[in-house]
Amino acid sequence: MKTASARGIPVFGLYGEVAEATIPDFVHAERIGSSASLYGWEIGVHRHGRLSQALVVTQGGGVSRIDGREDAIAAPWLIWIPAGVVHAFSFRPGTDGVVLSLADDFLAAVIAGDHEAARLREAADALFGGRLGSPDEIDLDLRGLLDALVHEVSGSLPGSVSVVSALAKLLLVGVLRTRAARAITEPAALARADLHRRFRRLVEAHLREHWPVARFAAELGVSPDRLHAACTEAAGRAPQVILHDRLMLEAKRSLIYTALPVAKIAFDLGFNDPAYFSRFFAARAGLGPAAYRKRGHAERPP
Repeated sequence: MKTASARGIPVFGLYGEVAEATIPDFVHAERIGSSASLYGWEIGVHRHGRLSQALVVTQGGGVSRIDGREDAIAAPWLIWIPAGVVHAFSFRPGTDGVVLSLADDFLAAVIAGDHEAARLREAADALFGGRLGSPDEIDLDLRGLLDALVHEVSGSLPGSVSVVSALAKLLLVGVLRTRAARAITEPAALARADLHRRFRRLVEAHLREHWPVARFAAELGVSPDRLHAACTEAAGRAPQVILHDRLMLEAKRSLIYTALPVAKIAFDLGFNDPAYFSRFFAARAGLGPAAYRKRGHAERPP
């Protein structure tokens, strides 16, 4: 882990290791058990700036914690995590399956030019977790597909890049079809979860602009009340609380992991008045930014 500096917060790689940047066309596939077992079956809270991940759990299970929501995992299970989404896992010992990591530029190249590019982009941008679509349901064998990706990514035969690209596109189709199959039985809950997910993505994109909740709702094409209902169901928190919590998390990370002056942190987070930022922070943390930083790592955020 890098030490705190004025350069800002490090970008995390696959399992919390620091990575300066994602290698163009990066694709990585491996067994869940081979990596998770090295971390005591606990994958701590982290996010990938320019990597999306697919997990297919074929044996065992555990708990996922994604964007503040905790869900049980029971094989066979599929999880798709778009880039930038905060997540963590607690696997039961012996759990197995495949985790696939794909760089954003690779995904973009896979999707580009396809006559169903809009639908594939929708699948790539949407968080999903649920029972794995079976071959009878979606006419695709996702287990076999992921196993083939593990084999092809680790090899160096002629044409392997083309094979990986084709398999990655089939995976996106599988995610899309599995999502559609689950929507048949739980459309209302899925729609609310999707609205919450889209809200969180907008929050990430416009966090420092301090939009009011009404503007987020307007951008999402829903009423503030509907957005409030979706957020409280999915995350147990109102949209305004989610916004403030996200600002506080970023502020705490900057205070702990960087040496930036408090005023610079305030401006970076979109506050025009450092004094107002200090009052905002103190009202939610119980102490001011400078005091929080002095306290060191006692309340180290994820």
